[in-house]
Amino acid sequence: MLRSLVLALLIVNLGFFAWTHGWLKAWAGMPAEGQREPQRLSAQLHAEQIEVLQPGDTAQNHALRRRTPPAEAASTPDSAASAAEATSAASSATAQQAAATPALCVEAGPFNPEDAAAVDKTLRPLLQAGSWTRQSIAIGGQWMVYMGPYNDEELYDRKVTELKRIKGLNFDEVRNGTYARGLSLGRFASEADAETRLGGLKQRGIRTARVVTIRPAGQVHYLRVAQANESMQVTLSGLKLPQGKSFTACRS
Repeated sequence: MLRSLVLALLIVNLGFFAWTHGWLKAWAGMPAEGQREPQRLSAQLHAEQIEVLQPGDTAQNHALRRRTPPAEAASTPDSAASAAEATSAASSATAQQAAATPALCVEAGPFNPEDAAAVDKTLRPLLQAGSWTRQSIAIGGQWMVYMGPYNDEELYDRKVTELKRIKGLNFDEVRNGTYARGLSLGRFASEADAETRLGGLKQRGIRTARVVTIRPAGQVHYLRVAQANESMQVTLSGLKLPQGKSFTACRS
């Protein structure tokens, strides 16, 4: 009896298994899916366009909501506040970046008074008033006891030979500048010292030497920007200044 019951249950389970897998569809006449009929879903056209309306909603109201442009939603108070916060954050980041670039002290010079005035005029339309200063530094003059110039090579060599024969006499050959092809018998910070030296040389038989001014006493000028930010540094680096000079780091 028990064997028959177990055998019957086994047959029923096997039959149910075969039916649910569609193996008995041709004999049973009813598909295993019952009333779900998934084949209908595969036969639908544009099923993704089907929308379910909420209770109490109408097709007209639903269509009006769909036509509302996204820009209107962005104009809500919350969206406007978010945009303002984003703008403020961007401005703050820019300010922090500018603050992170240290300002440098830069200057150009030395210039004579005329060239310094020209540089000052150039800076006026480019920089804010008061952002640069003009510094004047007094410089001493320089004088030289000098012989020459000797454009004739033979005469030049003869004068050099004569000076070398004078015991204890120091001199230099001037090879460049205004006094090239001449001989220097000393350079001095005051004209009086140079004249004293010349008098001593005459007593030693040197008659053709004279005192010349290498550089007169006066002032030189520097144009200084104490706090040049990155933008100002770029502007200043592109300027063409007198004597081929440019803005560089301050001396001190």
